[in-house]
Amino acid sequence: MTLFEEFIQAARGLVFVATAKDNQPSLRIMGFAADPAKPNVWYLVSQPDAAKLVDLAANDQVAVMTPLNENGARIESNQATMARSNKKWADVQEYFTNPVFAKNHPHADQEVLLELTIHSARLSAYAGDETVTFD
Repeated sequence: MTLFEEFIQAARGLVFVATAKDNQPSLRIMGFAADPAKPNVWYLVSQPDAAKLVDLAANDQVAVMTPLNENGARIESNQATMARSNKKWADVQEYFTNPVFAKNHPHADQEVLLELTIHSARLSAYAGDETVTFD
């Protein structure tokens, strides 16, 4: 397991996502699941009428940060993009193993599937930090 994957586990499936539309920032917390073949690609779902979809249609650049764990471990990136995924819920549903996600999204197959791609990130903790870059 890579250090990046360890930090993904520490996030427990939650990420803060910041979008901007017309220079107006917006921040929300979302549940995610990482693609096991490409850990820098995360899947999220959203209600079809959510404001974040309007924000993303105008600007797919996002900033993300996972919640800190007891060691301060978190993933931070302002080098990320998020857009509607070409995949279907059935393609990624097995990645979502957190029971809280299922409780909060009982009809995820009826929501919009989003794909977050992290191009580079800082893995930060109280003990220090490291930057990772993806192709």
